[in-house]
Amino acid sequence: MTIRRRLLRVVRKLHIWVGLSAALYFMLIATTGVVINHREGLRLEEHTISRRWLPSNYRPDDGKDGVRTDIAVADLHSGLIFGKVGKPVMDFVAAVWFISIVSGISMLVLRRSMHYSASKKKYVAPPSTTEATISSKSQEEPSAKKALAGAGHGK
Repeated sequence: MTIRRRLLRVVRKLHIWVGLSAALYFMLIATTGVVINHREGLRLEEHTISRRWLPSNYRPDDGKDGVRTDIAVADLHSGLIFGKVGKPVMDFVAAVWFISIVSGISMLVLRRSMHYSASKKKYVAPPSTTEATISSKSQEEPSAKKALAGAGHGK
């Protein structure tokens, strides 16, 4: 196996696992983004999320009942709901997405270059023994026909 094919295999596995691990968080970001965009229609300001579903140190000044849903969703989307850990988590997810994008582009470039280099090399099959026999018989046939043609005319 060539180095290029090995590299392509490693990059493909990296791309798959990084992509799958980031997919769940990407779905969370997409869902919270849609909810934020439609918060008026969903009337999120009128609802609260119970404290038992939230981290214990999340917005303690908002009361014992819970936090308004629109605030909690926006903080979940931005990573602020995770407190001090939120920013490093968001940075890590951004790095994972970056690795996934770079590995996807690398696979595309590697595969194209492999196909390009393969198309430049033309495969010429060696003649088989049957083809060689047929070609030698076809070369002999005209001389045999001439000899037969001449025999009939008295030559």
